[in-house]
Amino acid sequence: MRLGYSHSFLAIAVLFSALTWTGCEKAITVELPNQQPYLVVEGRIETGLPPFVLLSQSQDYFAPIDASSLGSLYAGGAEVKLDVDGLEVDLIEVCTSELGPEELAAASELLGFPVEVLILSNLCVYTSFTILGEEGRTYALEAVLGEDTARAITKLNPPIALDSLWFEIPGNTDSLGVLHALFEDPDSLGNAYRWSAQRLGKDPTFLYPSVSTVEDAFFNGLAFEFTQFRPVTAADFEDDANPDEIGFYKTGDTVLVRWDHIDRGAYEAITSMEEQIQSQGSPFANPSDVATNVEGGLGLWVAYAPHVDTVICVP
Repeated sequence: MRLGYSHSFLAIAVLFSALTWTGCEKAITVELPNQQPYLVVEGRIETGLPPFVLLSQSQDYFAPIDASSLGSLYAGGAEVKLDVDGLEVDLIEVCTSELGPEELAAASELLGFPVEVLILSNLCVYTSFTILGEEGRTYALEAVLGEDTARAITKLNPPIALDSLWFEIPGNTDSLGVLHALFEDPDSLGNAYRWSAQRLGKDPTFLYPSVSTVEDAFFNGLAFEFTQFRPVTAADFEDDANPDEIGFYKTGDTVLVRWDHIDRGAYEAITSMEEQIQSQGSPFANPSDVATNVEGGLGLWVAYAPHVDTVICVP
């Protein structure tokens, strides 16, 4: 009898507990606040080339982004000026809807968007045909769109060459390898650099690895050797792709390498952006805002001084 009583009491207690929790259920609706949009600057100038500036508005985290929505993001109608060591020049607006096939192909390579996306979205870029990047000059940008004003400044440093560059197969792999470089940093503290690479016939443009920047705090005035793996692309995850090749170059590849000398503000902004990208999904990452070298907005305005070299991947 005592045993039966215990089982009956336990069953009643469980049932009572379940009814209690069920009765306490309440639908909770979480309304995320709308983030105030910011003016976003994506601009660059490099040695011997005109400036290119894209302007957009920041979007809420859950806002949908596709090719058709890019046109509303990268809207025209802005006033953009560039001050080059005291000489002020107005940048003109050029939209992809005004371009022919050859111009669209050139714009695709410069902006990093496929031609099909440019046709659908009608992106507008701000540029000047009277300004070309010159080393040693400082470029101050001012962009006004509606009630927003963004300013940024960058300096075009002289290019600094890599001493040597070669392909090497590590371990016992028969045809897959990485790139090695030897570099001697000038004896002037504060230099910063960015690496990118492009496989001819395989990559549409220069691609950046997940960590593409470095500064000379620990090797100022010294020669040092470093290794770079191949940047991962969407093609590495297609059905017919070989997963063993991810991150590696193959024997027979011809690779163009860019080693850009950038200023300190650009280095800090790019490094912050890359750290945030790497920490996505990590519960141990420190929450922080992405740094920018744009005042009054977000984004990057960068002067690139490239040294370009070619590596033919042979053991």
